[in-house]
Order: sequence, then C-alpha cells, then structure tokens
Amino acid sequence: MFRLINKTINKNAIIKINNNNNIKKRFCSTTTTTNKDNIYDIIIIGGGLVGSTMACSIGNNNTTKHLKVALIESSKIQTVEQSISNPIPEIRTISFNNQTIELFKSINVWDTIKSTKRVNPFNQVRVWDTSGFEGIHFQDNHHNNNNKNDNNTTTTTTTTTAMGYIIENNIVTSSLLSKVKEFENIELFEQLSVKSMNDYNEETIRTTSILPSVTLSNDQQLHAKLIIGADGGNSILKKQLQVPSIGRVYNQKAVVCTLKLGMKEDNNSNNNNNNNNNNNNNNNNNNNNNNNNNNNNNNNNNNNNNTLFQRFLPTGPIALLPLANGYANIIWSTNLMHAQYLLELDDESFLEQVKDSFLKSPSTSNSSFFEIASNLFNLNPKGLSGNEIYLPPIQGLVSKRASFPLRIDHTFNYTLPRVCFIGDASHLVHPMAGQGVNLGMADVKTLSSIIEQSVQSGYDIGDAMMLKRFEEIRKPENLKMLLSIDTLFNLFTNNSIFVTGLRNFGMSLLNNISPLKNLIIGVSKGESILKFK
Repeated sequence: MFRLINKTINKNAIIKINNNNNIKKRFCSTTTTTNKDNIYDIIIIGGGLVGSTMACSIGNNNTTKHLKVALIESSKIQTVEQSISNPIPEIRTISFNNQTIELFKSINVWDTIKSTKRVNPFNQVRVWDTSGFEGIHFQDNHHNNNNKNDNNTTTTTTTTTAMGYIIENNIVTSSLLSKVKEFENIELFEQLSVKSMNDYNEETIRTTSILPSVTLSNDQQLHAKLIIGADGGNSILKKQLQVPSIGRVYNQKAVVCTLKLGMKEDNNSNNNNNNNNNNNNNNNNNNNNNNNNNNNNNNNNNNNNNTLFQRFLPTGPIALLPLANGYANIIWSTNLMHAQYLLELDDESFLEQVKDSFLKSPSTSNSSFFEIASNLFNLNPKGLSGNEIYLPPIQGLVSKRASFPLRIDHTFNYTLPRVCFIGDASHLVHPMAGQGVNLGMADVKTLSSIIEQSVQSGYDIGDAMMLKRFEEIRKPENLKMLLSIDTLFNLFTNNSIFVTGLRNFGMSLLNNISPLKNLIIGVSKGESILKFK
C-alpha cells in the first residue's frame, strides 16, 4: 500500500509502474497486467492540429512507434474527402511556416495535404499603417549567380521561395487524423472529453509509482505514464489541475470571413478605384499576365495570389491571407464595439468597409508632424500618400462572418509530474503574426525528441527531469515570440504623435536594411534566433 498525501485516490485509479530495469518493461505496451486495456504509455488530450501532429510524430518514429497512445478528441472527426467537399474554403485558416511544413513531411502527411489542391504558398508580405508612409515589403529571394547565356556571359537570376503556406484548418486536421488511424499503436477516442483527473496529486505522483488517470465523458477510465494536454487555449486539463498562468485580455475580437477575389483589372481603368495602382503602373502595364513563375519580383500587380497583406489601423490590424483557387481569408482585429458593428452589416456594406480599411487614408491631425519628420529624416523620400498598395480586386463575400476574442496567456509551468502542456494550452498569442500554431508545432517537435531520447536512454517517458528539459527549451522561445507580438500590438495601436513618428521611422529604416529584413523573414519561416544545445 502507498501512503497518500492529503487526498484519497480511488482504488480503481491506482496503477503501479513496473520498476523492472529491463527497458522493454518500462512501457505499458510490453507489460502485463490484468487491466492492460486501459493503460497507455501516453494519453494526448485534444485531437486538433497540435495534438494529432503529436500523435503522428510518435507513431511515425521507429524508436517510439511501439508506445501505446490514446488520442482523445471531443469533436466529430471529418475525413479528408469531407473536408474538401465544399469548394468554398472555411473561415478558419492557418499560416504554416516552413519548419511546420518540414514536420508534416517527416510524419508523411504533407502529400495528403497537398493532394487536396487547397494549399496556397505566399512569398511576399506587405505591411503598412494609416499614417502615409511606405510600409515594409518582405520578399524571400535566393539568388543564383552561375547562369550563362548563349554568348557565354553570366547573368543573375532570382527565384522566390515560399515564406509560408495558407491552408484551411479542417483540411490539415482531417489529413493528420487520417494518418493517425494508420498507426496500430494509437487508439483514437472520438467525440469524448475528459471529465476529471481522478484526484490528481502532484506529491503522490512524484514520490510513488502511481500512474495518473483520467475519466472520460463516457465514464471510461484511462491511465498513462505521460498525459499531454493539447486541448487549446481553454484547456480543460489545465483548469482541472488549476495550473496558473499570466496574461491579459485585449478587449478585442477578430472578425473572420472568406472572400472570392476577382480577376486583375486593367490598370488604366483603376484611376478612380481607390487609387490602387498609382505607384506601380509605369513598369507593369504590359506584364500583368506574364508572372506565373514569380520571375518579376518587383511587379506588384500580378494575378498570382501569393502576397499576404496586413495594415495596422488605429483600432487594430486587418490582414488578407491568400488562399488557393482565387479565395482569400480576412482576419480583422478590432475593438469589441466595432467588431459587433462589422458583424451586423449587410454583405455589401461590409465589403466596402474592408476595401476602405486597406486603401483609404483616414484624416489625421498629425500631418504637420509627419511633414517635419519626413523633411528632417527623409523618411518618405518618394512622397507616398499610403494609397499606393496594390490589393487584389474583391469579387464578393462567400461565407458568413464570425468572431473570436483575443487575449495573451502564458502558463507558468509547462510540466507537472507526468503531465505536459503543448500548443495553445500553454501559450496564447495575438493572431497578427500568424505564429500561434507554429509555436505549438515547435513544441511537438521538441517533445517528440525528448520522448525519443527517453526511450533510447532507458528513462521513464514521464520522467520529471526529461520533461523539464522540454520546458527549458521551449519556454524561452515561446516567451520571446509572445512578448515580441505583444510589443508590436502595443506599438501599432498607440496613436500618440511621438509613438507614431517613432514607429514609422523604424518601419522606413527597416524597409531599407536588407539583412534585418532577411532576419525577420527567417524568424517568420520558423528559423529561431536563439539556439539551444
């Protein structure tokens, strides 16, 4: 018998670990017990993007594929075919960086995702605000200097690679869960949630051989050496374990919807159409339909749906995310009152609001300050008005509008005895940088590696020291991104003369410093500045 501290644990929930030194007997998949059916090496709570990727990562690894895994998902699971049955994209889309795509490739799910023909790469990002400055143009270029033409002279050609990929959430999730079903070691529990953690006690789990357990909504009880919480920002597991976190509510909502983009209009007909092309017509009149392969990187008026647009408004940022097949997703972060107003507008009025938010310059009392700053620091040498940004023509609204509240949150401890939190369950960020899911995928990659090392070295996969290594690696990275995004939010929503001038000075400076721009592009692609051994 084990002496329980402070709490009484249901005797049916008490499972002891076999402490045999033989490595094979460290895993429930190779141990014998009368209750073997409900004992797992790993329980993953949450079968969304992060949780299902975690399951696939374990199942696809030769070192860990023998581990018995339970994946618990509360929603009804769609097949890949069902996820693409509607030709109109769903309103929830994700920007995946290249590191996440490499992870998808490593677990052999990327080909399935691509086969849906709903994957859209983007290789440019245009960011600007309402003050009239040029903004920043990010483009990922790789130059080759060894091309020779017929007269044996060397020419330099530029090829553009994807900075990221915009894909619908349900397509990626269904592809991952389809892959999960291929693994014999993974059991998928569909439309079930966790009802309780059965009197989980940290001291008891830490100092005894008792395994933690969960009770599902159907009263089924499961035990595991490691429980992974991947159940999102409103994590039930975190609430039940009363894990503290720090954060704040932005008092904002993100209004989201799907648009159908129109064909490229003739430049000469656009003079009265929000001044879309004032700055770019001179060099592009004859090239609008010849840019299928990204060869003319300085041409902003092509038909390729490969540019992500983001404008910072006084109330918050609005972004247009390019989707496959001529669609786009709008994510408009704004205050609560304005969000409600946008949701209640008729479709035509809402579209006018969207167009104005990207292209219209609001009146400002700070114009004299900007004029002085421009003259002193040459911040706006081209004399731009802020209306020159090209935006693809919008044909119409093809979805309902929805909204979700925005907040920032960071869990103090990513791990407890035999428990680990990943993804939004441990860190939430503002969607303006599109990095929330990518941070969760980086968690998956690190935790998968930690579990693999535990198996190889003969450690218990729920060992506190091994789990602490995961936290030591991921917490600085997540905090760095979280604080950076929060700082950007504060910077771009502060409309004081001083902050606005400082902000635009920084943007103008950044746009002309290629190494720094390339560094930011690298971070957006998932290439971390911080390196950990």
